[in-house]
Amino acid sequence: LERGRIDVSGDFGWVMGDEVLLRQALSNLMRNSIEACSANGIEPQVRVEGAAEAPHARITIEDNGPGIPPESLLRIFKPFVTTKAQGTGLGLAIVQKVIVSHTGRIVAANRTSGGAQFRIQLPLATSAR
Repeated sequence: LERGRIDVSGDFGWVMGDEVLLRQALSNLMRNSIEACSANGIEPQVRVEGAAEAPHARITIEDNGPGIPPESLLRIFKPFVTTKAQGTGLGLAIVQKVIVSHTGRIVAANRTSGGAQFRIQLPLATSAR
């Protein structure tokens, strides 16, 4: 992992789903944030915030990087779309597929203060284990 900081806060609640796939999707988003910052000479600061408000869990991942180019913002989840020199363009397409397959949704945006933001919404489990 490249040098930087990831701060996690909030209440994430319980979500029914494939733990491995959801972990992979969230890890991919955090890794993308770190790589985007590092590639632009910025020490990464990533913030992951959870909010469990029935009936949904909301997860927001934000970074202090350069943000997403406006021309890429509407296509960022499409396969083979990438802003990375060495990217395949499959990472965010897979992230979206994982979230949608769990009856959730994901939205990408640029923060007004700079950096990228990904907002995820997933249904909370009806009962905790």
